[in-house]
Amino acid sequence: MEKDSKESIREYTQRWREAAAQVNPSLLEKEMINLFVNTFKALYFEYLVGSSAQHFTDLVVIAERIEQAIGMGKIADSIKNNGFGWKGRDIEGGCQVTYRPYS
Repeated sequence: MEKDSKESIREYTQRWREAAAQVNPSLLEKEMINLFVNTFKALYFEYLVGSSAQHFTDLVVIAERIEQAIGMGKIADSIKNNGFGWKGRDIEGGCQVTYRPYS
């Protein structure tokens, strides 16, 4: 299961929680957090995995903040930039450095 590009974090979380509720025996809080984080693509994943959320609801709030920051342009969505974290930048000496993650 993964988040649809047109789906809000809140909608995705609700859909994910409904699926997780069907697991028997019930998931522990840590298991829910780990599984939920692993469903996200790179941009969200990087921020969520670095968070210190110990409760699922805290993690959802963090994901919503990431979503808002992307919408406001405060975080560049690397997926929309063809998978590159940033296109390139000039450094001293006239060289240009380009970041290209391994596939």
